[in-house]
Amino acid sequence: MRGELWYDGLIQADVLKKALLHVTATHPVLHSSFRDHFINPHWEVRPYTIDELLTVIDTDDLDRARQDFMNRVILADSNVQYGVAVINDKSAAGNRESAAGNREGRSLLCVMVNHMCMDGRGLITFLHQLALCYNRIYAGLPLPDLETGSREYSKIYTGMSFPARLRAKMLLRNITRLKEKRTFAYTPEDPSDRLQIITQKWDDAPIVKIKETAKKQKIAVNDMLLASYIQALSETSGFPPDKPLTITCMVDNRRHIKQPAAKEFMGLTNHVGLMQLRVDGCGATIKDTIQRVQEVTTREKNKRFFGLHGIPLIRLGYRLPFFLVKPGTLLWFTPPVLGFSNVGVIPEEQLKLGDLTLSDIMLVGPSQFKPHFTVFVQVLRNTLIFTTAVRGNEQDRETVRELFDRMKLHLKSEL
Repeated sequence: MRGELWYDGLIQADVLKKALLHVTATHPVLHSSFRDHFINPHWEVRPYTIDELLTVIDTDDLDRARQDFMNRVILADSNVQYGVAVINDKSAAGNRESAAGNREGRSLLCVMVNHMCMDGRGLITFLHQLALCYNRIYAGLPLPDLETGSREYSKIYTGMSFPARLRAKMLLRNITRLKEKRTFAYTPEDPSDRLQIITQKWDDAPIVKIKETAKKQKIAVNDMLLASYIQALSETSGFPPDKPLTITCMVDNRRHIKQPAAKEFMGLTNHVGLMQLRVDGCGATIKDTIQRVQEVTTREKNKRFFGLHGIPLIRLGYRLPFFLVKPGTLLWFTPPVLGFSNVGVIPEEQLKLGDLTLSDIMLVGPSQFKPHFTVFVQVLRNTLIFTTAVRGNEQDRETVRELFDRMKLHLKSEL
């Protein structure tokens, strides 16, 4: 998983180093190495240095430095499972001189995290804790005690009664297996394909108006986003309008955790479930598609065990020898072909670093390989941001941009 956070000034590297060391020491999984043992795989806590966590780059070519860092890969057997880079823009565009004659600039904070460690919610928690530690050090205050939480998937059942928990733990069906074959309009896979991190921002997106429209029509904002995605996919990839289409949606299963003890289980972990949104084709208009999406999501969300189907299959990974689990995984889990993940509103106040405010952000999930494609949606202030990370070429990049353009067009038509 990757993130880019722009700040309207220079990040103090010495302060950030101390913050990183405190956050890393608090969460052992961040400095553990995955041991791929053929019978008993496990995480092994490993020693580490600040140089393994942080890279500081002063450059006149910010785009090149950014691409070089973001194209790195974190190996599961590494001593640390994440990396951070502070890229200080020393170009004329990134520097300005103040009235006092001091040279000022801006910093780009890049983050890479092994998805085995956390989901999108966990990534935001990590960034919040990092900012919290930075701010305490910056202000000369003691470092805070950080919430660590439990990484056990079984904690998502804590809010249920005993009978309901037993039923939930029997939901063994593989819900990601699809009946229809629908894939994104990629070019054929080629050895020359490279990681493409694609972002498109709708800077003048009237988020308030989108919410007002959704409320007036009694539609969830998420359903509007999903419908625009489906409509754009159908047009971009040439899906038959009268044939079924399935989008795999990410679901935050923290909703099932017992309250108010939920904070105990909301550490840096992965509590994502899946919802299969299967519609009978794309509608003739975006309004038709929104109605179809709303019918399906309403039905799914009203199910008692929303997001929990298939989660008990994780138990097999603990009880079977790993040499059987690895090939067997595809029998109970098929990677989503067409995915959708709504990160939601970015808590910008929680991500300030000292006196630096967050001016821009891009969060994206793990890179996709053809034919898989997932769009990630997030909101910063009044800006709607679409992102994805795929291994492809420039033509694939342009196709994704067209998809994002069409999503924006369809959303506009509803306002």
